[in-house]
Amino acid sequence: MRSLIFILVWSIALPVPQDYPTKNGKPTRKGIEQYIEDNSASILIEYQNFIKDTLYNVWFYTEDLTDYLANDPLELGWYYPNEIYITTSELFIAYELADLSKVHKALISESNKFVKSTVIHELTHNYIHQISIEMRSVDKISVHRSFQTNLWILTSQESFGRSFIEEGLCEYISEKMGELIPSKRPYIPGTVEDLIDKNNSYNVKYKYSTHFLKPFLDTKDFKKAVKIILHNAPPSYMEILDPERYFDRLVWPL
Repeated sequence: MRSLIFILVWSIALPVPQDYPTKNGKPTRKGIEQYIEDNSASILIEYQNFIKDTLYNVWFYTEDLTDYLANDPLELGWYYPNEIYITTSELFIAYELADLSKVHKALISESNKFVKSTVIHELTHNYIHQISIEMRSVDKISVHRSFQTNLWILTSQESFGRSFIEEGLCEYISEKMGELIPSKRPYIPGTVEDLIDKNNSYNVKYKYSTHFLKPFLDTKDFKKAVKIILHNAPPSYMEILDPERYFDRLVWPL
């Protein structure tokens, strides 16, 4: 079953107070579908208020993404331009971080497995895409080819760097909005082999990436920071291991 919610930017929606079903303490397929139907509009408004900007025409879907994400079990959602898919697979530990008790939170070292944090993560993918369009069509600023959605011929290093940056930006916003449990001691890779080891994929692309970007993003307006990042080539393997090399060579768009 797939549900579709079309949201206009001028929609006014309030959260619907409701308890959603769980199975063994975790969100169920039906519950996830209902949660998105009830709350996607209000989460979008909350997101726009946080970034102080507008997202244009966002569609939300709920669907079992197991088959689509067979090669990437870390994904809880999926993004295409203006389309956000949230999986109905029972992989989440709660609908929202706020659903957990203080004791439960204290027992979890880190996690982003919340329906709401996944919505925010995918909204940030949408926002990055919107910023790239604005750069080219309004600001007349070039977007590096590695970050252009219509270009898929990339080297493995470029593809890795792009994914590393985009996932880091998304996790950064989810963390800043207080919707995930951040790592107290993020994994720090030491070699290229550490980076490309599939066993480290989650810790590198979702946790270390946030740690990598945080000093830069914390000192700048998020949208302006994203424009700088998109204007430049993504980091190489060696630059991911040595952040100063990456940030020192960034060229600011005029």
